[in-house]
Amino acid sequence: MKCIMNECFTNETIAFDGFSFKNCTFTSCVIIITTLQFHFESCNFYNSALHVHPELPVFEISHRLSQSTYDGDTLCYRDDYKYPRTVLQLPTTI
Repeated sequence: MKCIMNECFTNETIAFDGFSFKNCTFTSCVIIITTLQFHFESCNFYNSALHVHPELPVFEISHRLSQSTYDGDTLCYRDDYKYPRTVLQLPTTI
């Protein structure tokens, strides 16, 4: 896997497949995921959209995103390594 470190991406379409991203920032990007052959660590996602192949397991993708916390005020996923842990209210079921 090719490693990309400390990069800032803005208004770009990026295929995650085959890459490992570390300490990167994605602002207003389109992220395309068609396989599980990717990794990211300590990344921030601001106002970006993920397009995931429909045959991939949703749990696996969401598990990888769980290293970040979604902040509704700034509309971004924040890495808790750089930001304090944010507590989010989860919806309840009836």
